[in-house]
Amino acid sequence: MTTRSPPRTIHSGGLLLRPWRHSDAPRFAVAVRESAASVGRWMPWPRADYTPDMALAWFADCAARRRVGSAHEFGIFSADDHEFLGGAGLNRIDAQHRSANLGYWVRHTREGQGIATQAARALLAFGFDTLQLARIEIIAAEGNAASAAVARKAGATLEGVARNRLIVGGQPVPARVFACVPAAAAGTPAQSLPAAPPWARRDAAPTRIVLRALQPGDVRVFLAAARTSRNLHQPWLHAPQTPSQFRALLARAALPDHHTHLVCLRDSGAPVGVINLSHVVRGAFASAYLSYYVFAGYERRGLMREALHAAVRHAFGTLKLHRLEANIQPGNAASRALVHACGFTLEGFSPRYLKIAGRWRDHERWARLADGPQRTR
Repeated sequence: MTTRSPPRTIHSGGLLLRPWRHSDAPRFAVAVRESAASVGRWMPWPRADYTPDMALAWFADCAARRRVGSAHEFGIFSADDHEFLGGAGLNRIDAQHRSANLGYWVRHTREGQGIATQAARALLAFGFDTLQLARIEIIAAEGNAASAAVARKAGATLEGVARNRLIVGGQPVPARVFACVPAAAAGTPAQSLPAAPPWARRDAAPTRIVLRALQPGDVRVFLAAARTSRNLHQPWLHAPQTPSQFRALLARAALPDHHTHLVCLRDSGAPVGVINLSHVVRGAFASAYLSYYVFAGYERRGLMREALHAAVRHAFGTLKLHRLEANIQPGNAASRALVHACGFTLEGFSPRYLKIAGRWRDHERWARLADGPQRTR
C-alpha cells in the first residue's frame, strides 16, 4: 500500500488533531475521569480512578502502533492547542485489504457540539487521501445513538447489524456496522447497495400476480397463511393472527387514507402477501407510507417485486402521489433488497422509530419519487 508520509498534525475547522505528548497525560486523565460514566458506558477503558500513568501507557502503545503502521491515534484539541477535547483515530489498519476502523470519543463537558463529527470527517480524509485506504468502518453498539449519529453525519453508510460485535459491560452486544469508501467521502452520493440493474428498476406489467382489495370473506385463507408465516415474519412484523385482528385490519383498510391490497396469484387466486399504502396525505405533500409482507412459500420468487411495482404504479398513477416512503429495520436484508430493486433510495436512519412486538425499533427510511428527475443524497 503506497501512502504519503503521514502528517503529525491535522487542522480541521476549529480543531487540531495531533499525536499524544507526555505533557498531555494529566489533562487526559482528568477528562477520562470526568467522562467515566458517559464514555465508559460504551468503552471499557474509561474509569473513575484513571491516572496520568495509565495515560502514558496508552500514549506509548499509540506511538508503537503508529511506527508499524497499524494505527494512527490522535488527541483532539482546540485550534490553539490549549483545550483538550477528546480522542480519535484509525486503528486495525489492514494493509493487504486497505481497510481500517475509525473510533472517536469526546469528553463529557464538550459532548453534543459537533466535535466528534468534525474529527471523524478529518480522519476519513486522512485515511483515504494520505493512507489511501479503500474502506473505513465505524462500529457503534446498539443503543449508542450518539456514536451512530456521528457516523451518519460524517457520511458513513449503515451496512447492517452484526451480532455479538462488541463487548459492553463485559457482555457481547450487537453493533451497527457503518462504512465509508473514497467516493462517498469525496461527496459522491453513497449507496448501501449497488445500483439496481435496469431490468430490476423497469416497471414492467406483472404477469404472475394481481392486487385486489382485502375483503371480509378472505378471513379464513388469510389467517391460515399468516399463521404459517409467523417464523418468516419474526422479528420484523406481526401480521394478524386472530379474527379480531383481521377485522381491525379490515377497518383500517376502509379508512380514506389507507389502501390495503391482497397480493394474489393471477391464475389460482392464492394469497401471496399484503401491500399497504397508509397515511396518504394530499395537497403539497402528496405522500404515503408503503409497507408489505409476503406469506411463507412465496418468498424469493420475485412475486413481491412484481407486486411492489404494481403498487408504485397505483400510487403515482391512480392516486397521483409524489412520494412513497418505506421504513425498514436495518437487519432486514430481504426487505432492503426488495425496495432497492424497485427504485427506492436510502434517505436516512431513525432510531427507535416504530414499536413492533412491544419494542421500539430502529428503522432506515427508503423513498421513491414519482417518475421524473430523482434526487439522491
